[in-house]
Amino acid sequence: MRKRLLKIFLVIAIIFAVLSANQYYYLKKVQYTCTEKINRGEKLNFYEVCSAMQTHTAFWMFAWAIEPNTAHGCFKKQFHLRSSFLTYPILEDEVVKKAQKELRKRRVDKIRLTWKNYESPASIYLNGSYISIFDDEFSDGYLYEIDFDYKPGIIKIAGVEISETVFDYLENRGILSTYKEYRRQRVEK
Repeated sequence: MRKRLLKIFLVIAIIFAVLSANQYYYLKKVQYTCTEKINRGEKLNFYEVCSAMQTHTAFWMFAWAIEPNTAHGCFKKQFHLRSSFLTYPILEDEVVKKAQKELRKRRVDKIRLTWKNYESPASIYLNGSYISIFDDEFSDGYLYEIDFDYKPGIIKIAGVEISETVFDYLENRGILSTYKEYRRQRVEK
């Protein structure tokens, strides 16, 4: 019994080591090779697609601790889900608070939220989304229109460069889905 458990542990350790090494190699070299191939109009091979999907899987597996809305969004993209089975509060930073203030003054009806760098959980989840005010008979608050669609380019999150060009390619091939999510968050008074 001990030998069997030791063998199982050894196999799991080897698989983990191989996947970790592949992840490191993808982030340091393969994603840039893939980006160049995509920019030349070439197709990615099976290994490149699998490595990109491994990275995308790591996003939703490990991002729950940093920004659960983003992790949930990546999970839904990968498994082509439309409805939300989990919701977490939308985190705010200075950019979001400034937009909310502008909306409350009623200077504009809708504001696009943008960040140059992904430095806060809000910037990771909300970059490129729109915020407006909803006001109905039951409550009032903010309506977020969040577009889950990768755009070509290289981004940097927590010091790690990610080629969204590769994920955009996977969306165009139907491997990852795109969707728009509408989230309401009531105003805290």
